[in-house]
This record gives sequence, structure tokens and C-alpha cells, in this order.
Amino acid sequence: MIKKILSIAAIILIIFTVTGQHLDVREEVYLQTNSAFILTGETLYFSAFVRSADTGQPSPLSSILYVELIGSDGKPVFQKKIHLTKGRGNGTFFLSSLVSSGRYQLLAYTRWMKNFQDYFQTPITVINPFEEYPQPAQNEELSVSFYPEGGVIVAGHENDLVMKIDQGNPAGIGGRVVSASGEKIADIPASQMGLSRFTIPVKEGESHQAILEDQAGNFHFFDLPKVTSDGATIQIRDAGHSYGITPIGPSSPGILTLSIYDGQNAVFQQPAEMNARISLPKTKLMAGTYLVTLTSGTGDQLASRLLWHPGSLREQRSEGMAAYHTRSPVTIPLEFDHGADVSVSVRRMEIGHQPTSAIHQALFGRINKSWNLSVQETSDWKTMDNSLMASEWKGPKTEMPKTVKWLPELRGELIEGALNYEAPSEDKPPFVALSISGDDYQLQTAQVDEHGHFQLLINPAEGPREAYISVLGSTNEVSFQLEGQFLQIYPPFDYSLPYLDSSQVSALVERSVRNQIENAYYELKKDSIVPQTYWNPQFDYDISYVLDDYNRFPELHEHFIEFIPEVMARKNKTRSKIKVLTKYVTPGSLDPLLLIDGVPTTAEEILDFSPYKIESIGIINNRVFVGPLVADGIVSFHTFERNLHGYKPGPNSLNIQYKGLDPVQEFSFPSYEDADQRLARIPDYRQQLFWNPSLTVGENGTKELEFYTGDTAGTFEVSIDGYDKNGSPISIRRYFKVQSTNPPASN
Repeated sequence: MIKKILSIAAIILIIFTVTGQHLDVREEVYLQTNSAFILTGETLYFSAFVRSADTGQPSPLSSILYVELIGSDGKPVFQKKIHLTKGRGNGTFFLSSLVSSGRYQLLAYTRWMKNFQDYFQTPITVINPFEEYPQPAQNEELSVSFYPEGGVIVAGHENDLVMKIDQGNPAGIGGRVVSASGEKIADIPASQMGLSRFTIPVKEGESHQAILEDQAGNFHFFDLPKVTSDGATIQIRDAGHSYGITPIGPSSPGILTLSIYDGQNAVFQQPAEMNARISLPKTKLMAGTYLVTLTSGTGDQLASRLLWHPGSLREQRSEGMAAYHTRSPVTIPLEFDHGADVSVSVRRMEIGHQPTSAIHQALFGRINKSWNLSVQETSDWKTMDNSLMASEWKGPKTEMPKTVKWLPELRGELIEGALNYEAPSEDKPPFVALSISGDDYQLQTAQVDEHGHFQLLINPAEGPREAYISVLGSTNEVSFQLEGQFLQIYPPFDYSLPYLDSSQVSALVERSVRNQIENAYYELKKDSIVPQTYWNPQFDYDISYVLDDYNRFPELHEHFIEFIPEVMARKNKTRSKIKVLTKYVTPGSLDPLLLIDGVPTTAEEILDFSPYKIESIGIINNRVFVGPLVADGIVSFHTFERNLHGYKPGPNSLNIQYKGLDPVQEFSFPSYEDADQRLARIPDYRQQLFWNPSLTVGENGTKELEFYTGDTAGTFEVSIDGYDKNGSPISIRRYFKVQSTNPPASN
């Protein structure tokens, strides 16, 4: 109990500290998934990294991560609670055939992040091969937007622009820019992922037109944004160890200020002059996306733009591609600094597969919250920079909330709610208790404030559990309203489905057949659940009585009279009472706490219960403190099955379904080293060859990945994403081929 009080004090201390620092303690989440394109019958794996937004180090604030998969109807398909240890956790979603084809959104956040409307988000496409695919209509028209660097095209300077395909087939569209006289000004490179970047020199009074050619040879004509002679923009150039930042525009009287915001605070500010370059060392920035603004001496904003800084990101990509036979060992040496923390996925690539980068996904998740961005993920840095130019900043989060609604779940799980209860005139508001029943039952209490609100701190349990919330010291009927722990309202995400051509459909049919064969042997290959203990037995009883060790009596109160001297129990037509005879004399006289399988009860209710359903009785005959509740002793009744055995709590209790933590799993994959005959007879058509959600590098700084190929030929991608000991992201992509063991004979 002292530990629980200290935990609450620690949370309060953190909140006061955070409030004193203007709530600068922020968390960010990144999920590495094994795929963004899943068939029903497959499993979506994810590994979670919860980091401090300020330092990049694992966040100590939260012990629970909330993960949801949201459908196009705005309703969750799955909701998971993931236990976090030093900012790390992992989980899975099995996609059954009951899940329809569609584009879903995967969300992840902590309770603390809800104060700032922060979350990680990435799209997941699900294909159900057992139902008709709702193929989206292909629009033959082409719709294009052009985004100048800094927002406007300024006369007298070279200007960078991004072309973004809004509608139509985005593949390979390019062309040229011409002046009003038809003179070619610049080339537009073929688009990648619907984006293309180009530079045009601009003279005052000029107008420009883009002439684009699609893959079918059709030409499309679009006007570029108008040129301004009195507007301003901000030009940024990569100069190696620094960024060259130049405000561009007509001369402006007074002092200008160039500022760079990280979404919370200004990380760089310096007086600036129009058309004069400022050098910003990259060492002043952490990996992330920043807002750059130019303001006048009166505080008016003249220009703004985004800057994406990859920091010390290390991304490795293999140039060659090794080849292996089916059911053969694969060893991949990896070099990291000591202390790096990564997750590893090895998965077969399909037609249309786009490799992704950890840092891009992490930043993309952040961008979607702070900026309006609708491009697909890609591992190409240039495309990433283009996507930022083609986005819109919704406003830097420099104005932080003065108060917070949700405390961080530092030491356990917080459950909040309100009680509609007309209490009689009494000195103190009532207590509420939350009971999670079972062999390892748990009871936590809280006092209701003058507005009927309460907050309970509990040790989380695994899986769905039966639970009760009760008002102590009352038999009156009450009503509770518990606050939802998951998000109640979801942003308007993009749920549009991709178009699948005939080659992709054919590949998906083959993949579905392999998947069905794999599922037929699931019981022989399934992963194991690792039982976790999140709390020890809550009460250490002074004495326990197993009723079968004594004579049983028709009435429960008779057992106390005959052989339980520590408790006095009386029952008659007008009144029932239970009192614990404490070992020590204590000031005042308080009621004992009466429990049945961890659920609070009253003397009237429990003494009317059948004693033949009670296995044992535990007693504490001393004054006890359960949260804010003080009682003179505990009498705890245990049924044989620890499931109340038909006992019905009174009207002052409400039965709720407690959603516990996702069970921790150990992931296993076949090994053919010992030529196990059992495995030799089982088909191995795995799409996912290997998954390790948490791999920590040892002292030598080297780690070898070892796994076996299966019976499926094709190209496989090894994805290693995570962070080094300094909080900088790591992203590694390796590729290899699996060939049939017995290739066809040549003619």
C-alpha cells in the first residue's frame, strides 16, 4: 500500500513538474509493422517504440500503449492495450475472414498523448479473397496541383516547385514548363509516387504553363501559380554540414526575424535580411520536421515553409541480392553500436510492394498530425522532401494547454468515471471500488469528489476479465459512467482502396492459396503465450480457513460461531452484522471490508449466500488501508471456482467487462537444422519468414540474424527499424531471393 501511495505521489510530482515547464514533456510513438498490405487469414505484427519527443530516448512516462485498427465506417475493428517496458512493446492483429476488404488506419497513442491530440497513424490495406473486391473506378481525367517552395512564386529568382498528381494514374507523368511565348523554361521529371520536383527561373510579369505527357502518350496542359513581385518566400538549400536559408522577396524596412519551430518551441531565431543567406548548422537540429517562418518587426508573418531534417539517420540498403534454396539457412550479419534497439521483419515482397523506411514512417506519422499530407509512404528522401513542400502546416503547437485532463499511466492503469449518487448527509463523499475477479483478484478504491468524479489506479491484468465497480457502505442503487480509455472520435482519414490490376489479382490468389495451407497446420506452428504476472497477491491474510477441513453448517454465520473466533457474525430477521476482532486496540470503531472473490459485499448479502459454495475464508484482523479506504479488518470469502459461483452483487455494484493487456507472445519459426521428420512432412508456405519485435545489440556491436527459408520462392525483404543508444533512428533494408531446390532441367 505504501508503494501505491508513492506511485500516486510520483505521478502528481511529474504533473506539477510538467506544468511548471509548460507541458514540454511530450511523447511520440512509432510502430514498425511487418506489412501494410495484409490478406485475411494473415497476422499483422507490430513493434512499438514510445520515445520522448524532446530527447529521442525511451519515454519513462507511460506503461500502457493503446493501439487501434479503424475501418472506413469510423469504428474500431480491433483495440489493444500493450504493456510498455522502457518505452517498448509489441502485439499482433489476426485478420479473420470476417474482416472486409478495405483500407484501414492503424493508430497508436498513450494516455498522456491524448492531452495534445498526438498519435501515430499509418494506413493498412486488407484484402479478403473470399469476397468480391470493390474495385475503385479509374478516372481518366488528370488533376494536378503545383506547390511552390515557401508558398508563392517570387519574380527575379529561381523557384522550386513540386507537382502532385491529385487524380488519375500518377505513374511516370512528366513534361516541361513553357513561357507565354512557348519557350521551354524547364523540364519536369517523371513523377515518383505521384510527386515530382523541378526548378524554374522567373522574370517579373511572366506566366507559365506545364505541358504533361502520360504513359498513354496523351498531353495535358496546366497553368502554374501566378508570379508575385511583392510577396516573399523562404529558400532552403542543403550545404552539407549546414542548411543555407535565404529569405527571398522585395526589400523590407526594419528588422526581420527568421524562426524555426519544432512543433512546440522555437529552436532557432536570428535577425534576417531579404535575399541574404543564413547558415544553420545541422547540429542544432534533431531528426524531425520543422516550421520555418519569416516575420517583420511588427510581428506580421511574411512567409513560412517546412524543413525536414533526417538528423543522423543511418539507412543501409544492400546493392547485391543473395540467392538461397528453399528450406535453407540464412545468416545476415548486422553491425550496430552497442545499445541499439531494433525490430526485425523478413517478409516476401509482392507485386506493387513499396519498401518503406523507419524514419519516413515515423515522421509521416508526425506529419499527419501537424500537417495536412496525403501522399503515400516511400523510402526515397527526395520524395519525402517533395511531400513536405506539397503539404500544409496546420499551425505549430507553440501554444500548449495550461492544464491536462489525462494523467500519464506511469505505474499502472488509470480508470476514470463519474457516479450518479444522492448520498445522505454525511461528512465524507462515498468510496468506489473496482474489483477484477479471478484467482489473482485485485481490489482498488478511490474517493468520489464533490462532483461525483473518481479516478482509480490499478495494476493492469491480461486479457478480458470480469470486473465490478461498487459503491462502498451503501445498499442504494447507483449508476456509473466510465470514461472510455480509447479514442471516442477519429479524424477523417483517407479510406480509399487501391486499384488492383490483373497481375496483382493473380499474385493475391496464389498468396491466398499458400496462406490457407499454412493455416491448416496452424496448431503445429502457432506462437506461444508467455504468462505475465503484473501484481503479487494483494492481501497477506493473518489466518485462512478451508471449510472442508471442518464440519460444514447450513448457515454461513454458524461457521464463525463454531470455529472462527477472530470474527463475530450475527444474523437474525432484522439485522445481519460481521465484525473483526482486531489484534490491537485502535481509536474509533470502523466497519470491516467484506469481499467475495474480490468483490465488495455486505453482511446481509454474504450471510444469505450458500456456505456450500465457499471454499475458504481469509482474515486480516488488524486495521488496513486500501487506497484511501480505512477498515478494521478484512474478511475475504473465496468460492471454489473464484468466479462468484452464482453470487449476485447488490444494486450498488455494476458488472463491467475489463479489457486487459494483450498477452505477451514468443514468436517461433521452423528450423530445419536437425532434419526433424515431423517438420519435413509439413508444407511451409510462410509469407513471414522471421519476426523479432525487440532485438538489443550486445557488447560486441554485432548481431547475426539466423532463420530458415520455407517452400515459397520469390524475393524477400529484411526490414530492420529502430533507434541507436543516442535516440537517432536506424533503418536497414536487405534483400534476397529464394529459389526452388530442384530447378527445372534445361533443354
